[in-house]
Amino acid sequence: MQAVEDLRAFDGLRSGVVFCAWTGLNPMSAQRVQALLSIQVQTGCAVQLLTAANIPHWQHPEHPFHPAFASLSAVHQSDYLRVYLMHHYGGGWTDIKHTSRPWAPFFMRLRASPAHDLLGYTEVGPHGVAPLPPPAGDLLRANWQQLVGLCAFVGRRYSPFTAAWLARTHAVLDAKLPQLREHPARHPQDQTGVQLPDGSISAYPLAWTELLGNVFHPLVLAMRDRVLHDEIAPSFTNYR
Repeated sequence: MQAVEDLRAFDGLRSGVVFCAWTGLNPMSAQRVQALLSIQVQTGCAVQLLTAANIPHWQHPEHPFHPAFASLSAVHQSDYLRVYLMHHYGGGWTDIKHTSRPWAPFFMRLRASPAHDLLGYTEVGPHGVAPLPPPAGDLLRANWQQLVGLCAFVGRRYSPFTAAWLARTHAVLDAKLPQLREHPARHPQDQTGVQLPDGSISAYPLAWTELLGNVFHPLVLAMRDRVLHDEIAPSFTNYR
C-alpha cells in the first residue's frame, strides 16, 4: 500500500487496509510466502506487511511503542503490533496464513455497526482458548463459542474494546519490563523456560500466550456484546 502521510488521521477501517507482520530477520519459508501471496490476492484489500525495516514508520507520533518492544521475541512483537495497530489505526489484521475469502464484506459489516468494535471468527474450539488456569480458563473453555480467534479480525480504532485491550497489554509489559531488559528474547519464538538452539534454558520472562491470548480471550468474553462473529478465519494448516 502507499505510504501514509498523516498517521494521526489514518483510519484503517475506513481505508480497508489489512495489516500483517514478519518482524524477525529470519527469512519466510516457501509456505509463508505462498500464504502472504494469498492474502494479497484473495482479500482484495490493500495489504501492509510490517517488517523490521518499516515498523518504525507505523509508530504513532503521539503514542510511541511500549519501551519493552525492542526486547520482545518476533512472535511477541507481532502479538503487540496487532493490539497497537487496532487501537490507533483500526483496519484488518491477519497472521500470515493461507486466505481464500474477500474481506470487503467484513469491513462493510463492521463499518455499518457502530455499536461493535471488532469482527472475528468464532474460536475453533476449547483447545483454541488461551491456557489460563482455573477458574478463568475453565470459564473461557466453557464459553468458547462466544469467543473470537486471534489470527484474523477487523477492528475499529479508538474503541472501548481496543482501549481496554491495549491497556491490559501494556500492564503486562509494565510488570515484565525489568526482566525483559535483563533477559531480552534470543530467538524469534522465545518463551520462558524453553530450550534454545544452543541447549540453554531461556530466561526470557514471557510465556507463549501471555501477551495475546491470556489478555484477549478474557476481554472478548467480558465485552462480547461489542464483538461480531463472521467467516473470516484463515487456514490453520500448511503455513509454516
